[in-house]
Amino acid sequence: MPVLDYRHGQAGEDALLAHFLACDAGFLAALRARTELGAYVSKLHARALRYEAWSGPRLAGLLAAYHHDASATVHISNVSVLGDFWRLGIAGRLLGLCLEQARRDGMRHASLEVAGDNHAALALYGAAGFLPAGPAEGTMLRMQLQLIHP
Repeated sequence: MPVLDYRHGQAGEDALLAHFLACDAGFLAALRARTELGAYVSKLHARALRYEAWSGPRLAGLLAAYHHDASATVHISNVSVLGDFWRLGIAGRLLGLCLEQARRDGMRHASLEVAGDNHAALALYGAAGFLPAGPAEGTMLRMQLQLIHP
C-alpha cells in the first residue's frame, strides 16, 4: 500500500491539470464534455476548497468543494482518484475530511451530482448518508446530506 499524505489546498494548477489528465479515460471524457479543462482547473485552484491525497509528488486523489454561506451548503463538485490508487479508501477519506470541515464551518447540508451509472461513487455517497434529492437531470443524479440535525 502506498504511503499517502493528506493535505488541504496545496496543489498548484499544474498538479491539478496533471491529475485530471492522468485520470481514467471515461472520467476525463465526461469532464471535458461538461467544461473546458484549463478553465475548470483555474477555477478550482482559485475558488474551491481542495482536499488532496498525495503519493510523493503525485496528486493521487482530489475532492473539490464550495461553501455557499447563504444556504449553509457545501457543494462537492469533484471527487477523483487515479486508477493506480483505486480501492484504497482515498475517496472516502477525502469525503470524510470535507464533511468534517463543513460541519465545523457551520454548513447544514452537503450536495453533489453524480453520474447515475457510477456505481462505485453511488455506493460511497450512500455509505456516507447521501440521499437522492429531486429528479435526475439527464444521466446525472442530485444527492444531498443533512450535516446538522435539528
